[in-house]
Amino acid sequence: MIDVFISHSSRRDPLAGKVRKRVVGELKRRNYRVKVDTYALRGGREWCLQLMRWIAECDVAVVLLNRAALDSSWVLREVNILMWRRSLCPSLRVLPVIVGDVTTDQLKEKGFSELLPLQSVRLPYETGDRMYPGRLAGEVLKEFAGLPDVRHDTDHMRRWIQDVATRLDTVDDPKALMATGRALGIEDADLHHLDVYAGAGEFLAHHMLATATAAGLRKGVYEIARSMGGDRLRELITLLTPTWIDADAARRLLPPNGLASKHLVALNARDPATAGQYVDRAMCRQLMYYSFQAAGGIPQGEDTVDDLVEQGVEAVRQVLCSPDWQDPRTFRPREDYLHCLVLDVHGLRPRLVERVVARLHDLFPWLLIVLLADECDPARARLSSQLADLVVLPELTQADEVFGHQLTKELKAVPDRLNGLEVSA
Repeated sequence: MIDVFISHSSRRDPLAGKVRKRVVGELKRRNYRVKVDTYALRGGREWCLQLMRWIAECDVAVVLLNRAALDSSWVLREVNILMWRRSLCPSLRVLPVIVGDVTTDQLKEKGFSELLPLQSVRLPYETGDRMYPGRLAGEVLKEFAGLPDVRHDTDHMRRWIQDVATRLDTVDDPKALMATGRALGIEDADLHHLDVYAGAGEFLAHHMLATATAAGLRKGVYEIARSMGGDRLRELITLLTPTWIDADAARRLLPPNGLASKHLVALNARDPATAGQYVDRAMCRQLMYYSFQAAGGIPQGEDTVDDLVEQGVEAVRQVLCSPDWQDPRTFRPREDYLHCLVLDVHGLRPRLVERVVARLHDLFPWLLIVLLADECDPARARLSSQLADLVVLPELTQADEVFGHQLTKELKAVPDRLNGLEVSA
């Protein structure tokens, strides 16, 4: 059975409400399993988790774009996650539905530009047209005519949840699962989901990856660690450590035109490992589909540009696992694979950055380059005509990066500490 998620904000919009009701009713009549927040219960953590589960697990998503939806931070967040999933899983169908007199300019102004390239449903609207809701709903349902059985072979987000759940399911102590749930911030009224062992791991996995705070995640790892074997615990911690990074910021790393396409982003981080965690977060730790290597820093030769390009080429060679004797001009990308170079350009003049990036992208037009730069560098670099498409990721303060480093190092040391072993610096 196909799961359909309806994203909307129609509680105070009679027109959108009528469209939603007609679409939901007809989809259910046709045996689709519809997930829709009918009552707009946005307050509690548990309801937030339920929405995240629907978004992460749906096969098709319908986004109703009326004026109220454009002003809803929740709808925007839902769209961001859906488009994140779609960038990793092109077979995921996201269907925008323009309701009423909403314009393309309004979609751009409110942050919904990502939906514009998608095939959408729209009909001319005149105030007082009583037939409009039925006609628009009918056009939406036409998009479901003959929809095949949906199979998402590369659904990275869903696999990430399953990977975490698989590790958690090795714990057969109900008390440990309950203690972990409390540590993650799950309220007592919702802990009944953990009373029965079946499905407990998936329930906790959704919390760990979607709604838990960094502090709650830390406590949750310590609780579950008491009842989990060393190897499984290490695997679980490796899957969880990138979650301290903001998901919306991380997903902006992904190229908009497919994983194997040219893209350039700037991150004001100091450690290449931080950029690596951004990539891990964006790719949902599905290692089969991406690789990254770092280069740059202090140039070793007399010509800074040549030296950095050479370092970049050798890093790309490692990304591709290519032999030392292969000519870089013959390097070819892997299909549906993210090839990432983290390039440290701290203190480098924008004009030199431009030259390095241009040469690397001439060689490898399918490469994601993440520039590690000072806080002021990305904005200055974007002034260059050659770097006009540079995406500057949201600010990462030094305190944020220090926190992420500390959390990662602490959690990775937990298995050895539980065995009485201290990890040396």
